Order: sequence, then C-alpha cells, then structure tokens
Amino acid sequence: MKNITTKLLSSIALASAIFALPTVYAHHSLVGEFDTTVTKEIRGTLTKLEWFNPHIWFYLDVAAASGAIEKWQCEMGSPNQLIRAGWKKEDLPVGTVIRANANPARDGSLTCSTRSITLDDGTPVFSRGAGI
Repeated sequence: MKNITTKLLSSIALASAIFALPTVYAHHSLVGEFDTTVTKEIRGTLTKLEWFNPHIWFYLDVAAASGAIEKWQCEMGSPNQLIRAGWKKEDLPVGTVIRANANPARDGSLTCSTRSITLDDGTPVFSRGAGI
C-alpha cells in the first residue's frame, strides 16, 4: 500500500510540474528584456492596438531622424489593470499621434515597455503610475 501511495503522489507531483511549466515560461522579466535604466520618448502614429492578456501591445509608425518610418512595438500593463485604472481600448483610437515614455528593449530591436502614454498635446492617456 505504501508503494502505491508513493507512486501516486509522485505522479501527481510530476503532472503538477508539467502543467505549471507553460505558466512559468509564459511570462518574462521586465529587467531581463528591457533596459529600465534608460527612458526614451517615442512619438508616433498608432497603427494597431492589441487589448489582450497578459499585456496590451500597441504599434507605432515613428519618423526616424533619417526620415525613414520605423515600426515600433510597445508593451504595457494588462487590460485588467488598465480597466481598473479607468481606461478602455477606445481611449486610444488608431491614427492617434501619441508619445510613449518607455524603456527600450535590451536587444536593440524597435520594442519597448511603456511607462506612460500621452496624446501629442500632453494629455495623459495611460500610465503605470495609475495603479499599473
């Protein structure tokens, strides 16, 4: 009986570990992926907004100093956090020119973790300081 109980408990522990792996790998370290010692303002036109868990992502066309258009992808908090702070997807329509205060990706890609978003005139839209 003891041997069966041990095998059963071992099987349960193994199954639990296997099912937990996707959750562990599904999230990333902010500091590991983004340089939180650097803050950059990115000004561009919103081309797409993905309002899905675990993070919202928005995409900007940004005019580079050379005149070329850079395609930035920016991460922010979860939709649930934004909703609890009083925001909704409709607050940021496609075509809006915004300024994102963000931490750039460590790998040099056009990716960032956004701290706050304001309209081009300075009106705040989203902010991690608002409970995010």
